[in-house]
Amino acid sequence: MKEVVMDADALKEKGNGLFKAGSFKEAIACYTDALKADQKDTGRVNLYKNLSACHLKLENYVDASNAATSALEISPHDPKALFRRCQAYEKLDKFNEAYKDAMHLLNVEPKNAAVQPILRRLAPILQEKIKKHTSTDSKVTQMFDVLLNADVELAKRITAANNLIVLAREESGAQQIYREGGVLKLCPLLLEKEAELLVSAIRTLACLAKDLDRALNIIKVVTFPKLFSIMAGNNEDITTATAHLMQNIMYAVSGFEKYNTDREKYNEEKRKDSNRRAPFPALKIADDNQAIIDDIFLALLKMLPSNKVSAYGRDAALELIIKNVSRNTDLGWTRKLLENKGIEKLMEVAGTIPELKALTVTPDTRRHTAVALHKIYEDTMSDRERDMFRDACNEFLSDRLGDEIMDSKYEAIVAVTTLLEGPYEIGQSVLAKEGIVEIMLAMANSNEILHQRIAVEALIQASSKKDKCSGIVAQAVPILKALYNSKNESIKVRALVGMCKLGSLGGTDASSKSLAEGSTLTLAKACIKFLKNPAKDVDLRRWATEGLAYLTLDADIKEEVVNDTTAVESIIDLSKIHNNKQVQYPATQIFVNLTNSYDKKDIMPEMLELAKFAKHHVPEEHEKDKEEFIKERIKKLVSAGVSSSLVALASGTESDNTKELIARVFLAIVTEQEHRGVCVQQGAAKVLLSLALKGTDMGRVLASQALAKIAITLDPKIAFPGQRSLEVVRPMIYLLHPDLTGLQNFEALMALTNLSSMNDSVRNRIVQEKGLSKIENYMFEDHEMLRKASTQCICNMVLNKDVQKLFCGENDRVKMLLLMCGSDDEDDEDLIIAASGALAILSAAEEEIVHRIMKVKSWLEVLALLCANERIGIQYRGVYIVRNIMLTSKECAQKLVESSMLEVLMAVSKLDRPDQKQARDTATEALKCAQDMGLIAPAESVEKEK
Repeated sequence: MKEVVMDADALKEKGNGLFKAGSFKEAIACYTDALKADQKDTGRVNLYKNLSACHLKLENYVDASNAATSALEISPHDPKALFRRCQAYEKLDKFNEAYKDAMHLLNVEPKNAAVQPILRRLAPILQEKIKKHTSTDSKVTQMFDVLLNADVELAKRITAANNLIVLAREESGAQQIYREGGVLKLCPLLLEKEAELLVSAIRTLACLAKDLDRALNIIKVVTFPKLFSIMAGNNEDITTATAHLMQNIMYAVSGFEKYNTDREKYNEEKRKDSNRRAPFPALKIADDNQAIIDDIFLALLKMLPSNKVSAYGRDAALELIIKNVSRNTDLGWTRKLLENKGIEKLMEVAGTIPELKALTVTPDTRRHTAVALHKIYEDTMSDRERDMFRDACNEFLSDRLGDEIMDSKYEAIVAVTTLLEGPYEIGQSVLAKEGIVEIMLAMANSNEILHQRIAVEALIQASSKKDKCSGIVAQAVPILKALYNSKNESIKVRALVGMCKLGSLGGTDASSKSLAEGSTLTLAKACIKFLKNPAKDVDLRRWATEGLAYLTLDADIKEEVVNDTTAVESIIDLSKIHNNKQVQYPATQIFVNLTNSYDKKDIMPEMLELAKFAKHHVPEEHEKDKEEFIKERIKKLVSAGVSSSLVALASGTESDNTKELIARVFLAIVTEQEHRGVCVQQGAAKVLLSLALKGTDMGRVLASQALAKIAITLDPKIAFPGQRSLEVVRPMIYLLHPDLTGLQNFEALMALTNLSSMNDSVRNRIVQEKGLSKIENYMFEDHEMLRKASTQCICNMVLNKDVQKLFCGENDRVKMLLLMCGSDDEDDEDLIIAASGALAILSAAEEEIVHRIMKVKSWLEVLALLCANERIGIQYRGVYIVRNIMLTSKECAQKLVESSMLEVLMAVSKLDRPDQKQARDTATEALKCAQDMGLIAPAESVEKEK
C-alpha cells in the first residue's frame, strides 16, 4: 500500500485539530513535520508559534521559549510569539527577559489586554531585584573595606568574611563580588596567618568557582601552585576548604554538573517515553579545559607519596580522587591512574605505618586509600585494565617483601590489610602470595606491640568472608586468643574484634555458629566492658563498637546489648564525635542489627521443604528476632536517645552506604507511630530529607518512606515547618513509582494528601514536580486502598486554581470522579466522600465543570444517590454539587427542576436532625435559587396547589 505523504498545510491542520483535542505531543509531531516541508517564512512563523503553544501546555517552558524565539528570528515583532515567549520566561523565573518581551509587545499592540496582568506581576519583582542589587553593591563594598583593613579588630573582620561567604552562595551575590574584583581582593587573605580568615577567603572563592569564567579567572589570578601549596598545609579546615574549591573548579571547567543534570532529566523523560531510545551523548570537554583537569589530576597524584604534604593534605587529595575516579564523571581518571603509576603511589600510602614516619597520615588515611583503590578497581572496564591494577599491586608488594629491611616487609602487610579493606578480591589474591601469611603469623607471635598490632589488624581483615577465609581461620583463632591475654589494652581489644569477626560468620542464622556455644556471648560481654571503661578511651571504645557490629547479628547478643543502658549510651555518645569517622559505620551497623532493619531474604516455603528434603543447611530465625522482641528493642533505643545519634551520624558521614543504613534504622523506628514525634523533635525530618534526595537508590527509597510515615500522622506544619514542607514533596513523588511496593505507594499518597491540605504553595510544588499525573494514575488501580488514597489527595489538590483548570477541556477527569460517586459498594464510602468532595470544590470554582458533569449520561442518577445517602458527609456533598449546578445558569437549573432532583431537594430541605443541618440549609438555598429564577413557585403556593 502506497504511503500517503501530507503537505505542510495538511500537517498544520492536523496539528491544529490535535491541539484542540488536547493531544499536545501528537500536535508537536505534526508541526515539526510541517516545518520540514514548509520553506516559506510566514508558514514557519505560525508553525513555531503553534509549537510554542503546545510546549506551554505541556509545561516544557525551555522548549516553548526556544520555539517562540525561532518565530521571532523570522518576524521580530510578532505579538503572539512575544506573548508566548514572555509566558515561558516568566515560568522559568527569567523575569528580566519576560519584562522586555512584555514591553516590546505593548509597543507593538498598545491595547493588548492579555499582557497587562503579566506586567503587573513582573513590575514589583523587578523593583525588588533592583533594590536588592543596589543593596548588594553597597554590602560587598563595606565587607571588603572591613575585611582588608588590618587595623580593624579581628572579630569584625571574621564577621565580614563570613557574611561574604553567605552572599557568594547566591548567584547574584557571587556576580557582584566578582564584578567588584573579588578574586584579586581575596588574594592577600590567602597569605593570612589567621586560619579563620584564610578559610573564609577560600570558601568564598569556592562559591565564585561555580561559574566557568570566574573559575578560569581564579586559576589565572591565584594559580594552581599557590592553591596546591595551601592544600598541602597542616590545617584540616584549610585543606578541606581548598579541596572543595578545586572540586568546584573541575565541575566548572568540565561542565559536568550541568551535563549530569541534563542527563538525569533526559533519562527521566526516556523512562516516560519509550520511543526515546538514543543514549544521551557523552560529555565533551574543550581541549583547553581538559588540560586544566589533567593538571589537577597530575598534581593530586604527586601529592600522594610526597613527604612535604601534610596528613590532612594527603586525605584531601585522596578524597578528590575518590569523587572523580568514576567513569560516570567522564573524566577518564581510572585509565590515567593505571597509566601514570597511580596504583603504585596509592599502595605506598596504603602501606604507610605512622610510627615509622615515612609519610604523615591521619587515622582516616588508610580508610580513604582503601576506598580509592576499591573505586578504581570497580571502575576498570576490561580484563587488561584489571590485570594492570593487579600487576601494580604485586609489583609494590614484591618490592617491599624482597627488601632486606624488615620495616619494608611490615609495610607490605599493612598494604595487604588496606587491600582487604578495599578491593577484597585483589587482597585475597595477594594474601596467597608466598610469605605473606607467614610474616603475619610471625609478627603476631612477636613481643613488639607494633608488630602485634599490624598482624592482628591484618588477620581481622583477612577473615571478613566466611567462604574465603577458611584456610587462615584455623591458624588465626589460637593467635587471637593468645593476643587477647596481652597486657596492652590496644592489642587486647583488636584481638577481641578479630574473634568477634570469626564468631559472627554465621550471620543471623541461629543454627550456624563458628565458635563454641556461649563463646560469642562471652566476647560480647568483653566488648561491653571496653565500652564502659572508666577512662572512656575513644580508641578502645571504637574497636569494641566494631566488635559488637559483628556480634549483634546474634539475637541473644542483641538482647544483652540493648538491656545494658550504659553500653548503649556509650555507643550513642561515641557516634556523636564528628571527627571520629572510623566509628560511624560500625555504630550504625549495631543500630541496624538491634532493630533488624537489614535486608532479609524471603524464602519460599516450597524451597524450604526442598532444602530439608535434600538435607541442605536451612537458615533458622532466632526466637528473639520475632516482632515483639524487635519492638521492645527499638523502644529501649529510642529512650536512650538513638534518634539524636542517627542525626549526628548522618551529618558527619560522607559514605552513601552508611547513609543507607541510617535510613534503614530511622524507618524501623518510625514504623511505630509512638516514636515519630521524638524523632522529629531530635531533627530526624531534616536529616531524612537530605537522605531522601541524595545517596543510593535504596537509601533514598527508605528515607522517603520514613518521611511518608511521619507526614501521615504528624501535623505537617510542625514536622516540616517553612520551606521544608515544599522540599518533602519530591521524596513523596519519588515513592510513586510502579517498581516500588504497594505499601510504599500508599504511604506516599497518604503523605501527599496530608501535605496538600496545608496551603497552595505545597499544592503548586506538587504540580511543579509533575506529581499530579502520578497521583491520578493510582485512581485506576484495582487495589481499593490505593484508589481511595489517590482520590483523597486529588480532593485536596483541586483547591488549587491551576489544577481546577486541568479538569476543564476535553478529558475524562470529571467523568471519572462522577462514576466513582456512583459506586454501590459499601466498602467504597471513603472513596465516594473523596470523589464527591472534589466535585463539590470543582463545581463551585469552574462553570465548565458543571457542564462536564451534566454531559455524563448517568449524572442525575449519581447525584440523586449522593443526596439520598444515609452518611451525612456524602449527602451534604451531593446536595452541595446540586446547589452549584442550580447557581450556574437558568438552563442548568431548569434541567434539575424538570427532573426527579426537585423532589429530592424538597425532601432534604425538610430533614430535622441536628447533624443534617448543613445538607438541609444547602438544599433550601438551591430551592430558593430556583424560586428566584421563577422556575418553581414558593413553598406556600406549592402546598396550596396540592
